[in-house]
Amino acid sequence: MEPNSNLKNTNFLAYYTKHETAIRAYVRSGLYNHHDVADLMQKVAIIAWNKFDQFKDREENFGKWMMVIAKYEIMSFRRKAQKMDVPICDQVMQKILDQGANEYDSGKEHWQALQLCTQKLKAAERELLDVAYNSSTSIKDFAKETNKTSQSLYQKLNRIRTALTSCVHLQIKAVQS
Repeated sequence: MEPNSNLKNTNFLAYYTKHETAIRAYVRSGLYNHHDVADLMQKVAIIAWNKFDQFKDREENFGKWMMVIAKYEIMSFRRKAQKMDVPICDQVMQKILDQGANEYDSGKEHWQALQLCTQKLKAAERELLDVAYNSSTSIKDFAKETNKTSQSLYQKLNRIRTALTSCVHLQIKAVQS
């Protein structure tokens, strides 16, 4: 295998794994059978892989690009299959898929705003969030380690969530205006 091929493999896999969950959720919104979803995800990945060298705006738009591929593959699959219990016309399915693409953009904006807002927190607040969401340590055990009550940590965690929610809304509002 050539060095360029290895680099292509690495780059593609990095982008693909970053966006795979969102793409799978999008595909799931258009197909209802998990086997069909798995098959279509494979097909989307193969198409994206084959066209990866042609796509230049990878950093910003890889997920959106794969959604476009998925959208056309879902529409093609549904036209070929025509075996749904409740048929949905193409226009309705198009609207469902377009909504899924819009939600992807919205989710991306929310995620970026959350990351920015989290960076504004004090180190101790980020540590508490990390314990609450990314650690196997319970709040009760963390309270013992820090000589605090678990109730005080839960209250602090609630204040942090409220502050993050407010910050995220302000960030998104600023971006949209």
